[in-house]
Amino acid sequence: MRTLVKRVVVSGMAAGLMIPLAATSAAAAPAAPEPGLYAPTALVLTVAPGEDAGPANPARAVTLSCTPTASGTHPAPRAACAELNAVQGDFTRLGDDAEGRPCVKIWSPATVTAQGIWQGERVNFSRTYGNSCELQAEGAVFSF
Repeated sequence: MRTLVKRVVVSGMAAGLMIPLAATSAAAAPAAPEPGLYAPTALVLTVAPGEDAGPANPARAVTLSCTPTASGTHPAPRAACAELNAVQGDFTRLGDDAEGRPCVKIWSPATVTAQGIWQGERVNFSRTYGNSCELQAEGAVFSF
């Protein structure tokens, strides 16, 4: 009889302790973010002198993140993200709707690169411009 009483008391205590522990651990755990809330966007943008980005040392480099908010070391992250959103992250379409700014025809090439992730997709972009005037006419993304 004595053993039976101990088992009931012990099992009752264990059951009583498990309920508060389960409730406490569920309440203390941070809420996990909803999957698919937004795809990551994190880019490294560079500008280098010359016709090829491979051997050139970048003259300037910045970071750009567009989700969940525009941020990074880019001097105008909101404007750059807005331009990229307008072309759905297709760097080849940047400046398509620009009116065109007159630039002198001096050959002083500048090569830009964009590497990282745009809305969950890998990006590895490179383009060479004839000079810095042509580069700046493209918009805010590579204006740093």
